[in-house]
Amino acid sequence: MRAHLTSLFIAALVGCASTPPAPAGDGDAAKAPVADAAKAAGKAAAAKIPDFTLETVDGERFTLSEHVGQEVIVMSFWATWCQPCLAELPHLDALYQQEKDNGLLVVAVSMDEPTSQAEVAPTVARLGLTMPVVLDTEQRAVALYNRSRNAPMTVVIDKGGQVVRASAGYNPGDEEHLAEEVRGLLAQ
Repeated sequence: MRAHLTSLFIAALVGCASTPPAPAGDGDAAKAPVADAAKAAGKAAAAKIPDFTLETVDGERFTLSEHVGQEVIVMSFWATWCQPCLAELPHLDALYQQEKDNGLLVVAVSMDEPTSQAEVAPTVARLGLTMPVVLDTEQRAVALYNRSRNAPMTVVIDKGGQVVRASAGYNPGDEEHLAEEVRGLLAQ
């Protein structure tokens, strides 16, 4: 048995030794396998995490898996009737503006039901939000990430596609701790 395992190990090493080296000299060609590997890792991360597709207030389509593995993602579950949510959203939008070019995506997930959905776009405009805002009237994202329907609820997903934070509620100052955590994740 031991001799058989040793033979398999040696065969594997010989197979690896015959793999041609990466092309040298052309910087773009040498970087291509790295970029392909990063894309593959992003797709693998996206496969791990529950996905959803929702419409934004601008009528665009937002699919979570298109961002998982590429960016640090902060999802904020909120509603127009939730005062702590309305207090937190401008802070999250400011963080998004500061860090979006560094790989941060903040998405506000409206839990408003169809009866109050008409209030979402005016609320977004009044608050001056620039981050993506999606409408979860059928509670698809809520069912995956916020089953207890807490508002506000903040979920953070790292670049590896792992949920690293899920916290309910908002108190003034929470945004500073979140910003510190997000910047640490962006630095990884």
